Amino acid sequence: MLELIISAVQAIMQVMAIVFLGVILSKRGYIDNDKQKWLSKLNLVFFTPCLLFSNIASVISYERLLAFWPIPVFYIVFTATSWILCQSVIPVFGIDKYYRRFVLACVMFCNTNSLPVAIISSLAVSEAGKTLYWNQDDNQDMVAARGISYTLFFGLFCNILRWSYGYNLLQKKAEDDDTIVIDYTPSSYENSIGDYGSNANNDNSRRSSSATVSEVDYNINEDSIKCDVPTSINETTGLFISFPRPEETSILRRFLNIFVTIDKYMSPPLYAALLALVVGLSPPLKHMLYDRDSFFYASLTKAIESCGKASVPIVLICLGAQLKSIRDTQQTNTTPKSNKPISMSIFIRMFLTPLCVLPIVYAFSVFGSQWSELATDPMFIVSMIVVGCTPTAINLSQITQVSGIFEEEMLNVLFWSYGVICIPVCTFVVFLALIMVGHMN
Repeated sequence: MLELIISAVQAIMQVMAIVFLGVILSKRGYIDNDKQKWLSKLNLVFFTPCLLFSNIASVISYERLLAFWPIPVFYIVFTATSWILCQSVIPVFGIDKYYRRFVLACVMFCNTNSLPVAIISSLAVSEAGKTLYWNQDDNQDMVAARGISYTLFFGLFCNILRWSYGYNLLQKKAEDDDTIVIDYTPSSYENSIGDYGSNANNDNSRRSSSATVSEVDYNINEDSIKCDVPTSINETTGLFISFPRPEETSILRRFLNIFVTIDKYMSPPLYAALLALVVGLSPPLKHMLYDRDSFFYASLTKAIESCGKASVPIVLICLGAQLKSIRDTQQTNTTPKSNKPISMSIFIRMFLTPLCVLPIVYAFSVFGSQWSELATDPMFIVSMIVVGCTPTAINLSQITQVSGIFEEEMLNVLFWSYGVICIPVCTFVVFLALIMVGHMN
């Protein structure tokens, strides 16, 4: 049993070691607030999409989509459970309406990348990994490969919802203006958006000048797209003969308006995940990009994979730097009004959710073999428990830093979740999972 506990602690400490390096770099002055935001934005629009594309496209296929059908079911059940817990607990404790989106995002979206992969990889190569063998021909490498595959496939659905619905939850809304005081001067406001004319009258965004995603941006994109669509035909120039007629132009405008509306709920990582689905479910494209003898695999695919590997370390380094900053100002920036949603987010995510996840997975391991052979795989059972009981997703801090809302609150949630609660709770959860699969053998 001691070996099981040590394996769980070692896996978690892999993540915390990188976070601690971020704290040191921040203390030494190598990462200040401006550099944190720049690095987070770069990671959001480039490195994270590379990670999602390389992981999802390499794993997904029609065969796995059919064989792994319990994984999306588990994701739906876990997500629905988290949503129900939030809707039940939030009204009881009187969480302010402004913070309900924040609590919902913290509870619904857990860490499905760095922490679960680290835990599963460490368990597979430890003495405890022998309890995860599926059959007599199994070995530690196969156990690790299956566990990571299960985790990444689960993360596929989590990432799609996180970078669409979750991304939208953590954006500033028009109704937030009634809760938070707008922080800008008339002159600076006019200078920042005055060039865009009438759009200034329709935007009440409170985002600072460093933010990259705002309602102003979407209005600008929509109007600029409209301006690019030709509204008349120049009959003196033959180049314009092929332009759409007015009724065709109206249809094109409508299509572009729909695209702009959809784009408001999209993000670069979500675009990458959807593109990965297209590639993974298209045999010719997947063969072209992932066949080891292919020209594109050695050039393009390997380049994307190399960039993707930088995503998780960058997130953890930024998290460490951010936690150091928030720790320095925690006493002055936190208020009783924000302490309650922070506490509720951690309580629901780290305590109530595991109490629901463990019985659900156990029931599947007992009764699910008649529907899926995955119910007999100990690694699958452990993987589902791990991905269902991890702390709040670290990537949410990246979203809040870019959007400029809930940033202090999110960093406090991550600080207490990973710095204090993660090691004992996750160790206990993994310990229970290993005991559970021990009875399966």
